[in-house]
Amino acid sequence: MKSINFEALFNASPNPYVLLNPSLVIMGMNEAYLRATMRTREELVGRNMFEAFPSDPDSASHKQLRGSFERVIAEKVTDHIPLISYAIPLPDGQGFDERFWSATHTPLFNEAGELISILQHTVDVTELHQLRNLAKTSALLTGPSALIETDMFRRAQAVQEVNQSLSKERQHLQELFEQAPGFIAALSGTDHVFTMANAAYRQVVGRNDLIGKSVREALPEVVEQGFIGLLDRVHQTGEPFVGRGVRIVLQQSPEDQPEEHFLDFVYQPIFSRDGTVSGIFVQGHDVTDHRRAENALRESEERFRAIANSIDQLIWATRPDGFHDYYNQRWYEYTGVPEGSTDGVGWNGMFHPEDRELAWKTWRRSLETGEPYHIEYRLRHRSGEYRWVLGRAQPVRDDEGRITRWYGTCTDIHDLKQAQEALRESRERALQSEEETRRLAAMLAERVTELDAANEEIQRFAYIVSHDLRAPLVNIMGFTSELENAHEEIETFYGKVSEAQPALITPEARSAIESDLAESIGFIRSSTVKMDKLINAILRLSREGRRVLVPESISMDQLLEAQRQSLAHQLQERGAELIFENIPHITSDRLAIEQVFGNLIDNAVKYLDLARAGRIVVRGRDLGHMIRYEVEDNGRGIDEKDYERIFDLFRRSGTQDQQGEGIGLAHVRALVRRLGGTISVTSRLGQGSTFTVTLPKYISVSSEAA
Repeated sequence: MKSINFEALFNASPNPYVLLNPSLVIMGMNEAYLRATMRTREELVGRNMFEAFPSDPDSASHKQLRGSFERVIAEKVTDHIPLISYAIPLPDGQGFDERFWSATHTPLFNEAGELISILQHTVDVTELHQLRNLAKTSALLTGPSALIETDMFRRAQAVQEVNQSLSKERQHLQELFEQAPGFIAALSGTDHVFTMANAAYRQVVGRNDLIGKSVREALPEVVEQGFIGLLDRVHQTGEPFVGRGVRIVLQQSPEDQPEEHFLDFVYQPIFSRDGTVSGIFVQGHDVTDHRRAENALRESEERFRAIANSIDQLIWATRPDGFHDYYNQRWYEYTGVPEGSTDGVGWNGMFHPEDRELAWKTWRRSLETGEPYHIEYRLRHRSGEYRWVLGRAQPVRDDEGRITRWYGTCTDIHDLKQAQEALRESRERALQSEEETRRLAAMLAERVTELDAANEEIQRFAYIVSHDLRAPLVNIMGFTSELENAHEEIETFYGKVSEAQPALITPEARSAIESDLAESIGFIRSSTVKMDKLINAILRLSREGRRVLVPESISMDQLLEAQRQSLAHQLQERGAELIFENIPHITSDRLAIEQVFGNLIDNAVKYLDLARAGRIVVRGRDLGHMIRYEVEDNGRGIDEKDYERIFDLFRRSGTQDQQGEGIGLAHVRALVRRLGGTISVTSRLGQGSTFTVTLPKYISVSSEAA
């Protein structure tokens, strides 16, 4: 619908109209009012009604007019003055022209119901009033005089009817103007003074007190935004200005936050009868929400493109009919094809020949039914290789359920497909060997059972052997003592015979008594002592293997300090020092821990190099669930080939100038294994050795190793 130029209608009305604010300041008027009052617009706009048209405050006409205005302001209803005498100043100070008027004062309200202005509609009835007075004073009450009276009243009635019609027209135009969906305002003069502004305009600018104010005064925040310049140009050139999506920042008050708006508007010049521009008609729409929606959509699209180009997947989109019109950068990098070459149906040529028919058929079905697209096919890579990809697409629908776009992805699953194939082949091989695996598992279980039984048998054998060896050894040791006693008697008898009858002593008897017999008894004695020690060691190992471990919290500082005290004499003799560095505590079997560290420290002291001051360091490190201990010395060292040998039973390494049976380290390893740990050694000949023991921080009886 073509917009209505309310300013032109207002000015074209043959009836005088003037608009005042509640303070009775003239805000605007039409051309008929200026002609009737013989004044110019500049002389009236912005002045109080009673200043523009002065009269005696005590006169009846002054009181009548002011009373009508006061009733409108107080009661907010229309007020009529059927007849009022009000002189109009003549131009150039030539006096006053006596006039009679009929006036109607109509209140105008904003959307909140507040009185914002008063519209005065005046009719000059001076001629009618003069004719009526003439008829009343005439002696002829009939004939022509009566006709004049009748004609006068007929004209008055006609005037009244015209006024009523014009009042209805004005009210209708005012309602249309106020309720117009777009914002409308009328500006007068070169200062662009508001003479009209509808509800939509007031809502946009956030102000109600516009009428009678210039744009510069009413909206100071727009002065620096170029709008005053635009208004000046329209007023000067008479050419309209059309703005589309023009940005404007409005601020209702200094305390409020500035608000950004976007406007579509027209500055339409208003021409007076002489062809000059008398004002500007403003009409437009607030398109802020539309512009923000466009900006949000553009930003969303930009974010989508940025995200789509940054991810590793191939992304594409189509129109509702399936026409491919978008691919992300990754698509072109992956396929190596020129941009745009796969738009439309060109994408189907990228598939492996064996997959094209199925891919096209599946895609057509999705387009026909709206069902999601899901398929695996081989896509040509930039290398020329066809690689397996997973193709997916989902439709996007509007509020009515119609498909507006399709968005899809291609995910490279080539490596996954190959892994699946390898897994399938591996599974087949595994199934083929399953029977063999079960057979081996049964054999292993049987072997473990046999090993457990053998271990038990070894434990029993060691215990039995040690007891069986103990009995004859005790006998041998007893008879050895008897031989030693007999040897003393023989030596006594031998001495007496040698003195009395030396000839009876043969060289063989002399050698046997003086050297062979004593030497043999000594060999028997040393051998039985050694065998006794070995049997005792075997018994200890046997008993240790059967002893139940008892976990307890062990302060390693105290335990090792006790070891230092027991070795104090040997350390002093060898001039050695025993140092403890950061020894974490442990929860384990105390007796086993004492034996492990007692053996290691005792060996370290025993095999120190007497050529230099001895130094033995015990340190530890918490590894979380495990603790690693180290016993480091600067002694003789161990040959690398003997690293494992020294842990075997009855095996020793290096020069054997110290007492021992080769049982200590074997015992230590057995204990460490029972505690769930490991032991190892590193060494360099002539520099020293480091034994490393790794044990669980917390041992439970159920976890002990056999």
